[in-house]
Amino acid sequence: MTKEKVKQMFIDCFELSMTKDELTDDVALFGPNSPFGLDSMDILKFITIIKDEFQINLGSIRTDTFSTVNQITQTIEEHQGAPAQNS
Repeated sequence: MTKEKVKQMFIDCFELSMTKDELTDDVALFGPNSPFGLDSMDILKFITIIKDEFQINLGSIRTDTFSTVNQITQTIEEHQGAPAQNS
């Protein structure tokens, strides 16, 4: 399932000592409300990893819509199978 994969990728990317079951779907992953202390540079890193792993073109995405596991999963599902956009 995409959601479980996103959780594991997030944990691995930022070397967190937790399991994917402990990472809730609606917790803020980045920014001032994040319990992980991750900032805008971290979100850009994670977006790049998501794009590469899922082979999707996110174009110019608003980072504030990419802040929880649920939002990231929804974005991936919306972009999978979408025609590639010329940049």
